[in-house]
Order: sequence, then structure tokens, then C-alpha cells
Amino acid sequence: MIQLHRAAAPLVALAATGLLVGCSNETVAAPVASSTTTATSGPVATPTPSATPVATPTPVATKDFPVPEQDDLSRTFTVDGAGTFAAYFTRVLNYSRATGDPTLLRSISDPNCGGCTFYAAEIDEYRSKGYSSDGFIVQFTGTRVDSWNPEAGEIGLTILITRPAFDTTDSRGNILGSEEGESNGEFWIDLNWVDDHWVVWEVQ
Repeated sequence: MIQLHRAAAPLVALAATGLLVGCSNETVAAPVASSTTTATSGPVATPTPSATPVATPTPVATKDFPVPEQDDLSRTFTVDGAGTFAAYFTRVLNYSRATGDPTLLRSISDPNCGGCTFYAAEIDEYRSKGYSSDGFIVQFTGTRVDSWNPEAGEIGLTILITRPAFDTTDSRGNILGSEEGESNGEFWIDLNWVDDHWVVWEVQ
């Protein structure tokens, strides 16, 4: 069995991935286009999923956008279901950054997920400082399976993305930094099947 990323490598500074540099005052929170995953797998037993809790913007949110919808396939215990959940995760990242509210991100993550904690804390920090990254959006393009252990309910995926160039600005509009766009970006995510739904175990 191939080990999951969490066991194979320690968490590193996620700022280097360029996935989440700004959050509050986002002007656009366009939904990520639906995409089928690049990985396929034979059928496996699919337990009946239970409803996943849906978070609504809390009073800390700086803007109100529609909460990302999780489709039925992403609630199934299959490789394709996990890949579709990974696409949902990117929409949650975009939503959390755009609203300045990481509540939904935290609700789909394991409490010990270091990467999730980093993302959520960064959203909180940027919101409190009034930083903005207008034009930043993570666009999901597919997944690659790195490990799959149906007996343990664990899967490791590489998420393939594109991302436009963007500037990070302070509350006065001063540019704090700029990032070039990515046409072939990627990061990895480990998922666990817990209580009939996928949970983000680690992300980097």
C-alpha cells in the first residue's frame, strides 16, 4: 500500500504553494467550473452518505456569496467521488477567501489538518488586516491518484489547478506583493471517509 502524504512528508510552509495569499475584500468569487477527475477506478462498495453540515457566513464575514454546493458524487465512497470532493474543496477555498470566513473550510476538515489550519488562520489574519487579492481564483482542472486504501477509507490525491496573476493589497490599496499566474499548478490533498462523508485529513 502506498502511504498517504501525511505519513510520507511533513507539512511545509504553504505560502510557497501560492494557493492562498489573500482573502478579504475579494471582488469576485466565481464558481470553479465542473470537471471530471483524471483518475478512474473500478467500483467499490458505496455506503449511504449522510448529509454534510453546511456552514453559513458568520458575523466575521466581510462579504456574502452563495455557499458552494456539494454534489451527490462527492458524497460517495469511490475514487471519482473523492476527486469530485477535491473539486468541491477548491470551491470552498475560493469561497472562504472571498468572504473572509473560514467556517465552511473548517467544517470539512479534520481538526488536526495542519494545512487546513494554516489556510483558515491566514484567512482570519488577512481579514483582520484588510488585505485583498482581487482577481485571485483557484480553478480546478483535475486530479491524480497517489494512494487509495478503501479498507481504511483513505485516499491521497494531487489536485491540478490553474490560477491567474494577482496583486495583494492593503486596506489603502497599496500593493504588498504580486504573483504571476499558474497554468499548470498542483497541490496534494489526503481525504478520509468518516461517518459516511469525506473529510480533509491534510493538504499541502
